[in-house]
Amino acid sequence: MRYLSILYFALIITLISCDGRDRIHKTSAEVLKENKLFDSFSEEIKYIPEQRTEVLTDTILSSGFQVKIQYYVLDDDYSTKRIKASNEINKILYFKNFEAQFHISKNNKFVAQNVINKEFFKKHGASAFWEQAIMQFVWIDYENSNENFIVINTSFNIPGTNVYKDFSISIDAFGTLKTKQINLIENVL
Repeated sequence: MRYLSILYFALIITLISCDGRDRIHKTSAEVLKENKLFDSFSEEIKYIPEQRTEVLTDTILSSGFQVKIQYYVLDDDYSTKRIKASNEINKILYFKNFEAQFHISKNNKFVAQNVINKEFFKKHGASAFWEQAIMQFVWIDYENSNENFIVINTSFNIPGTNVYKDFSISIDAFGTLKTKQINLIENVL
């Protein structure tokens, strides 16, 4: 019984002495730096877009072409951008990449299907651009499409910059794909 009371008394003294008095005049940042935890608590991480995004397009043109485009976010493919914010907090932005699958038929006969992503266009330009760029848009170019072929445009951008690459994909009634880089951005003064 006597040993139990001594052990109980020692436990109480130990708990009372661990009240953090040595840290009372330190800031939270100093305590985190002391314990090598500052870097993990000084980062703000944000994913763009934050939620699953998907756009479905199903279009029938008077030329007989039917175009189905499924444009969606890739959760495991992103471009990273670090921003130094105030109060020693680093902002890390993860811009998720997109890809699009298209299926084209003409007069109810299959013509072509493919996936549009960065890999599809890597032969156009430096690899440094493609490592940072994300797909912005995919759309049907009604003005340049006609009875013999359909044109799909897409745009890639390096987030936070004005660096873009725009492409057009023309698909004829036999399924032949032709890609070319275009410049859709106009400089307005």
